[in-house]
Amino acid sequence: MKKNIIGGIAAAATATGALLFGAAPAQADDGFIMCPSGRDGVATAVTSCPFADDVRFSYFTQDGQVVTAYSPVTGEYYEMQCAGGFYAHFITGMTVRSVRCVGGDNAVVVIW
Repeated sequence: MKKNIIGGIAAAATATGALLFGAAPAQADDGFIMCPSGRDGVATAVTSCPFADDVRFSYFTQDGQVVTAYSPVTGEYYEMQCAGGFYAHFITGMTVRSVRCVGGDNAVVVIW
């Protein structure tokens, strides 16, 4: 089920360039940086975009809300706990409804 819902969100993001959904809830972090793929972002200095790309791939190919993702930078695998319905605020001013994944070594990744 998660793959169909999020896949639809990703398709809409591709078509519109941004997803704007009402007021952001209180749990939203500020200052995400969008990765070059345009489908994920990072919030901490310990998180790389290549890792965020793999978190996204892992989320869409593994079952459950906990995924194992590989970091090409560290050469290690990390477990990430993911939950949907998150409004990510980017340093560009854009807000995207996304899935927020946390774990590893203080990594925070958003995907859509």
